[in-house]
Amino acid sequence: MRLDDEISGLRKEISQFRTETRQRLEVIENEVNKQVALNYNRTIVDYVIGMSHDLVANLKCDRPDEEENCKAMLAERQEEHLALLKAGKFTASYNALEKAMERAPKMKQNFEDFGRPGCVSCIEAGMSMLRSNMQLLSQLRLIETPAVSLAQNTATVNSLDAEKANRMIVSPISNKVRIQILQSIYRGENRFNDLSRATGLEGGQLLYHIKKLKEAEYMDQFESKDYVLTPKGMKGLVMLAQLSHELS
Repeated sequence: MRLDDEISGLRKEISQFRTETRQRLEVIENEVNKQVALNYNRTIVDYVIGMSHDLVANLKCDRPDEEENCKAMLAERQEEHLALLKAGKFTASYNALEKAMERAPKMKQNFEDFGRPGCVSCIEAGMSMLRSNMQLLSQLRLIETPAVSLAQNTATVNSLDAEKANRMIVSPISNKVRIQILQSIYRGENRFNDLSRATGLEGGQLLYHIKKLKEAEYMDQFESKDYVLTPKGMKGLVMLAQLSHELS
């Protein structure tokens, strides 16, 4: 009986140890997930702000005498949502972007009525940027509360469709050139010539890889010909960078 009691007590201690260990692991995982989410948030915020400023700076105006005032006006229109974004108020920033998108079509129509195609092109480029920023802000709102449960992660892993994940996520970026393309766009070097310098490829060879990334929705292109990362492209690149850093 004494031996049975000792064995029973030992089993209870082992069970308690397992429970405590699982709880500690969940706490650690929670903190890791929070840190990953914070880093990802900062990356998207910096990217949105940088791309927004670059868009205005790189617009080519066919009315040199009006260019400075026009760019100042566009920069001012962006200031509200960018200020909210810097403050971490993602939902408010998203709402401000929605209001800006609602005003843009009227501005575009006014310029069309006055026969100013150059101004129409600028508005269209701005609308394209706003749409992209809204998609990225949607991603920020989605990851504000990351999954923290080991059981949840186990269920997620078990439900993973390996074939689909490979086709839609892994395969499109399982190539050094395509990662270099995404890096170049992230740095703001997002014209075709920039991508050519980053990869060492030209013409059809480079277009082949761009096409693959666009088909997989890792990147897109504005009407101004600038390339931009999609939310999927941004998330994939950041997570790839974080994983590479952690494993090395």
